[in-house]
Amino acid sequence: MQIETLKSKSNSNRFQKFAVAAAVLLVAGSLGFAARANADEAAAQSFKSNCVVCHAADGTGSPTGKSLKAPDLNSDAVQKMTVAQIEDQISNGKNNMPPFKSTLSKDQIAALAAYVKSAFGKKK
Repeated sequence: MQIETLKSKSNSNRFQKFAVAAAVLLVAGSLGFAARANADEAAAQSFKSNCVVCHAADGTGSPTGKSLKAPDLNSDAVQKMTVAQIEDQISNGKNNMPPFKSTLSKDQIAALAAYVKSAFGKKK
């Protein structure tokens, strides 16, 4: 009888440890999701503040951007670029696009490049 009680307590302790571990993972996952959502929102705001004037809200190009030959962010040419290549263009500029490395942080540029890939990528 005493052995069964010890086994029962041992199983109960394992369950409690499992429950605590599961709760910790759930909270950590929720925090990660919230941080990712905040980063996505910050990148969207950065796009609105810095890019819409030429690329338009839908990425196809505003009249100003089209006159400057700004690429359509939905195009295969842009979407085939790696995030690193997009980061480089945001940082250093290209053709008529000015560089943003002095006005945006590396993290902001990385988030903005990821945003361009996700927000304007071809939806299948």
